[in-house]
Amino acid sequence: MAMVRRRRRHESALELTPLLDVIFLLLIFFMVSTSFVVNREIPIQLPQSSSASIDASNDRLIMAIDAAGNFSLDGEKVSDVEIAELAEALKRKLDQAATEKASIRLDVDEATDYRFVIKAMDICRQVGISDVRLNTLSKD
Repeated sequence: MAMVRRRRRHESALELTPLLDVIFLLLIFFMVSTSFVVNREIPIQLPQSSSASIDASNDRLIMAIDAAGNFSLDGEKVSDVEIAELAEALKRKLDQAATEKASIRLDVDEATDYRFVIKAMDICRQVGISDVRLNTLSKD
């Protein structure tokens, strides 16, 4: 009598371990590479505007002015609000940036006196920056 040999069928199974390793590595990569840093040194609340647009250029200088009239230039607080000192700090930042067309974005608190905004715009004009933009939040 001949013995009938039965073949065992190997069932294919999906290995989840390598898949989970790849998912966790991607998760860690995106967590590390994502930036949640806000470029403001002083806390301000921006005014809202219905015509606000998203400005995608990151090569522009940022000057923030809070409600008390404290100035911050690219996250570095300027201690004294004398025009000459603020102009010198702005000139140093422009020399470091070394861009052909100088531009600046003013982040001004909605409760800031108008005189501080005029002072900032006057300083920008003295230094040679003609592209001055005011940052607002969208009402949406």
